[in-house]
Amino acid sequence: MLILIIKNILRRKIRTFLTVLGIGVAIFLLFSLLTFNQGYKNSLIKELDLLGVHMLAVPKGCPYEAASLIVHGGIIPKYLKEEDLKTIKNIPEVEIATPIFLAQLVEDDRISIIYGIDIESYKKVKKYWKVKGRFFENNENDKIVIGSDVAFQEKLTVGDEIYFRKFNKIYQVVGILEYTGGQDDGFYFLPLKEVQRIFNKESLITAIGIKVKNLEKIEEVIKKLEEIPDLQVVTMTQVLGTILNLIGQANSLIYTIIILALFISSLGVINTMLISVLERRREIGLLKVIGANNWDIVKLIFFETLILVILGALLGIILTIGGNKFIETFIKEIITHSPKKIEINFDWKIAATIFLYSLTIAILASIYPILKAINLRPMETIRSSDE
Repeated sequence: MLILIIKNILRRKIRTFLTVLGIGVAIFLLFSLLTFNQGYKNSLIKELDLLGVHMLAVPKGCPYEAASLIVHGGIIPKYLKEEDLKTIKNIPEVEIATPIFLAQLVEDDRISIIYGIDIESYKKVKKYWKVKGRFFENNENDKIVIGSDVAFQEKLTVGDEIYFRKFNKIYQVVGILEYTGGQDDGFYFLPLKEVQRIFNKESLITAIGIKVKNLEKIEEVIKKLEEIPDLQVVTMTQVLGTILNLIGQANSLIYTIIILALFISSLGVINTMLISVLERRREIGLLKVIGANNWDIVKLIFFETLILVILGALLGIILTIGGNKFIETFIKEIITHSPKKIEINFDWKIAATIFLYSLTIAILASIYPILKAINLRPMETIRSSDE
């Protein structure tokens, strides 16, 4: 049986080659695009991580961003409680919840924006932060980190001291943030407990920065946050919308190409096997005459189809190894605002998908030719062939 299958495959070399090539291109597209799609999502999420928090929890009735209110001379009218922070941390979809206390300090002609933070959790959402010197520890109540604009305007360097007359306290500058281009450059950063103490707001918070584990579940997180009394959520709507739209664009394009490629390659295999059956009607008739049953015919055609598909899959893997760069360039030219670097890594789940696809296409592509073959009547087939 195996010899018969191999000889038949080799008998029509051009047709076999074109069939294997069609399957190989389909496997190449499937493997490359699925792998690229996963890398594309991961790269977008990594770039989003650099932006910090995905949303802010603020007291109900407070403005969109507490920092903007303070910068323009306003006063925070309401506060959150540390109990709210614990509640948010207990939400399964929340990866990080970091407390923030913002306040304005006016002394003579100097307006200072004091930013109280829990340094351990805040550094996790500000991964891009780089500092000259070091960060303070949460229990260092006499240490301070300042933004690059503050350091420039006040002519301060690491090791200098800052005196706040209103609190009659001196803080040592242990770190200066490198330029970020954002509001962080103009802030004075202190340990959260210290800021709460000097402003007599123990256990109160102006905002909570939240980072979710999975962006696709952000709506679920928002609904759970809105159940907390006296709390409202401010999301990075524009940024998140852009990210999700980009992922949607990539998915739509990729799945459209994959479906077309799979459909065309499947038709190619079905056509090849059907023609093979029609051309070999006499051969199949003779096999039945000498004792082959329908199950033998099924095995003959199925394994012939399976070998073609396996050869195509191997060709597809070879094309994938050398063609990922082409796919990346192609997609990045079509989709605007793609990540600068897209990590494409081998994924066993995708490999399993390829295997299942190969098996499925072999089964589906052999069904109709098998039905045609087993319905052939041996003597009529031989007689018509002789005629």
